[in-house]
Amino acid sequence: MNNNFNLFEFYRIMEDKDVILSFKGDISQDILVSVGDLLKDKLSNEDAKLSVTKKVFFVFIELAQNIYRYSSETAVLDKKKVGAGMVAIRESSTHFMILAGNNIKKSDMQSLIEQCQNVNQMSPDELKLAYKNRMKTPREGDKIGAGAGLISIVRKAGNKIQFTTTSIDADYAFLVLSIQVNKDG
Repeated sequence: MNNNFNLFEFYRIMEDKDVILSFKGDISQDILVSVGDLLKDKLSNEDAKLSVTKKVFFVFIELAQNIYRYSSETAVLDKKKVGAGMVAIRESSTHFMILAGNNIKKSDMQSLIEQCQNVNQMSPDELKLAYKNRMKTPREGDKIGAGAGLISIVRKAGNKIQFTTTSIDADYAFLVLSIQVNKDG
């Protein structure tokens, strides 16, 4: 382990990038609740519109749940397998940016990128219809959700989901999903 880590510099970077909340580690249901409560308190203290607070909270929870359920980096907490990753929220004068990152198998990456691209191409009416259709479709095998998460995020935020991948090695990449929630919404 490198002992040259400078926590103050890390703090300054987060300040310079307007990060108002971040968490890195194993994401359990308890962590989701705790960090979600912190987020609600933080936003209510900043007098964000209630509708905007609800959108930011919803998007944050959905993205964190994706890490919890689908990260290829996992741990066992309270006898349950959970995903590990990082979530962060940045704030500007006009919007909040919610970001989530985790390790993903490269074999799963193309499918996820295509899902993001497809969702980003849909109009609001198409998103609504796709969401309804997904909710009616039976779940496949061991899948936890109905695959409606990305659709829900884009519908709620009213903006396209952004994604980047960074190769880790031959088998894994680090996936970052981010979405903007406008303050005027």
